[in-house]
Amino acid sequence: LTPRGIENGKFEVDISINTHSVDLSQFDLMKITTLEYEGKLIKPVSAPKLSGHHSSGILSFDTGREIKNFKIIIRGIPAVEERVFEWE
Repeated sequence: LTPRGIENGKFEVDISINTHSVDLSQFDLMKITTLEYEGKLIKPVSAPKLSGHHSSGILSFDTGREIKNFKIIIRGIPAVEERVFEWE
C-alpha cells in the first residue's frame, strides 16, 4: 500500500497484491478493507477487482480531505487473517 493523497475529495491509496498460494478473485476489497482515522471507520468507495495471483489498483476513501495518521485494515485473506498497515 502506498498513499497517493487526496483527489476530488477522495483519499487514494495504491495497492498491489501478489500471491502464489490463493486465487484472489474470491476476495472483495470493498467488503474486507477498512480505513481507520480520527476514531472513524470507513469502507472504500472504490477498489480494484482482484483476480488471479497478481492484482493492483487504487483504493479510494471518502474522507473529504487529506489525512496524516491512519490505518488500513484488510481482513480475511488466508495465512494472515488481519493485515494492519499504519501511518503516523
